[in-house]
Amino acid sequence: MGYVVRPMSSQKARNLSAFWKLISRLERQRKSRIYCLIHGHDDHGHFCGGPTFAAVLSERDRLGDIDTLEILLHSPGGDADVAYQIVRCFRRHCKKLNVLVPLYAKSAATLMCLGADAIFMGELAELGPIDVQITDPVEKGNKQISPLDEFKSAEFLRDYSVEILDIFTLLILRRSGMSVKESLHEALHFTAEITRPLYEQLDPLEIGEYKRSLAIGEEYGNRLLAMTKNPYRRSIIEALVSKYPSHGFVIDRNEARSMGLPVHPLNKSQEGLLIPAISSILESGESLYGFHQLQPKSATKPVKAAKPAKPVGKPPTSKQPAAKPTVVAAAG
Repeated sequence: MGYVVRPMSSQKARNLSAFWKLISRLERQRKSRIYCLIHGHDDHGHFCGGPTFAAVLSERDRLGDIDTLEILLHSPGGDADVAYQIVRCFRRHCKKLNVLVPLYAKSAATLMCLGADAIFMGELAELGPIDVQITDPVEKGNKQISPLDEFKSAEFLRDYSVEILDIFTLLILRRSGMSVKESLHEALHFTAEITRPLYEQLDPLEIGEYKRSLAIGEEYGNRLLAMTKNPYRRSIIEALVSKYPSHGFVIDRNEARSMGLPVHPLNKSQEGLLIPAISSILESGESLYGFHQLQPKSATKPVKAAKPAKPVGKPPTSKQPAAKPTVVAAAG
């Protein structure tokens, strides 16, 4: 299936031209090549297996061997498999890989950051947990859910059961005069009766499936951090997979640096230019992929056309036949 070519409005064309000029200027300032991954509303703001991966494949010929490659990343996340493949592809074509995050790179976009030698974040930029999101059309409809929710529910029931057991044991000890052993035996019965209906709501098969889903982000993250030889990769993955209470939790640059990620502040003047530039692209609702599309300026001066040479000899008389034009056959 081919892509539909949409007519571009004049305002959109101006925004796009200004954006690529900015990227070209930043490349000169940062002495790098910048690949843009900006996800708009038309693809639901997420990595898509088709468009995003196809865009990277189409640019492979332009990658070559780059000293410093930087990814300008703005995305709420999406497909962890695609994110992992993209980073692996980029790392094969450069000596150093950086990620620029002026605003946010969540979920699978955070996963991409784990494969970078350096992450440059704006003052209000944010990363997020990497627990893989799944859908359950039968039970949850189209809403995406985190497998971590099931494990948090199990953790809550465990803590709740222990709390109930302590309460009943102390209550029996104080009011009945029983021994600790007898009180604990009676308290176990009451605790089981209260918590059994709650535990029956948990499906062991679903929990096993959710555990495998969480292992995707965990394994990809470990492999990407291993590429940069990050000594804190075990604690980083543990935090990003299971520490935070929600999938949208904000991880700012200070917290990201404190957990051991190679985070640096994005240059303030560059941040001030990139945020409005990205916003202008997002106004169209479409995503933007690739290197800048500007043609390099020619360093040579235009060659002046040579003056026609003066005719040598006598001009042909009317009796002489005119020269026939040369016909060049076009190659098929």
